[in-house]
Amino acid sequence: MDKKVKEIRDKKELFDRLMVAGKTSEVNQKIAMYIEKNYNSIVFMTADKISSEIGVSQGSVSRFCIKMGYYGYNDFLRYLQKIISSEMTILKRHSIIDKEGDNDRNLNILNQEINNLKELQGLSQSQDYQSVVHLLVKTKKVFLMSNRMSATLLPYMYYILSRLRPNVFELAYGTPAWENVELEAPEDCLIFTTVFPRYSRSLLEKMKKLSEKGFNIVAITDSRLSPIVNYSQLSLISPITISSVFDVYSTPLTLINLLMRDVSRNIPNIGHRLNKLEKINENEHSFWI
Repeated sequence: MDKKVKEIRDKKELFDRLMVAGKTSEVNQKIAMYIEKNYNSIVFMTADKISSEIGVSQGSVSRFCIKMGYYGYNDFLRYLQKIISSEMTILKRHSIIDKEGDNDRNLNILNQEINNLKELQGLSQSQDYQSVVHLLVKTKKVFLMSNRMSATLLPYMYYILSRLRPNVFELAYGTPAWENVELEAPEDCLIFTTVFPRYSRSLLEKMKKLSEKGFNIVAITDSRLSPIVNYSQLSLISPITISSVFDVYSTPLTLINLLMRDVSRNIPNIGHRLNKLEKINENEHSFWI
């Protein structure tokens, strides 16, 4: 089944698909009506919970999602998350989650994360992924830039990448370094950004300016419909889970780790650099053990 066929662009498309699938049987009509009325809270629920609420079998819920063009319920959830993430304020998430039992809530998050992580296998073998690795190795200067919660991934990446190669910079929003990056020569630079819902307007405006000035931008984001795709030369699509008070970033963090592993494998004489770092750690007694 073609993944591109399954992307839901907006709520209208969601409701259109629900209507088509709902007309196929009485059971499917019940499921369609329930999802239409409760689509915001669906992402916090397991298939078992939904089947119990509607009074149908769990298999019926899965088959309904297949009729809509998905592999099953968990696959449907990942695409549903992308169109409602902008609506899900922290307060709204908390009010929904507070009504769910701990077991249902935790099981739903864990199931989604397991399925999200499975998508990385295909992504890590794609041409776009290999191109990003090449740029992280070969570009003279790498600038890591993001904002708000999306930026929490970058210190981890900076810590690793700055040990693998020189000229890596993490730029914090609102600092002189953030503003002055536009003075750099675009041909010498790679801008690496992480952009997840609810997409930061100030970050997107900065990426737009840098793109217009000719900077090469690479992004990790959650959807091909993400606004950063308009400004980035390469976008790696990493699903996230929103069925918590705050988004779960386990999958993009794992993606960054995979990138760092493959960057290290492509840097000439990396062993010499790592050995020098290890000697510095030994001399400074950096670790307890």
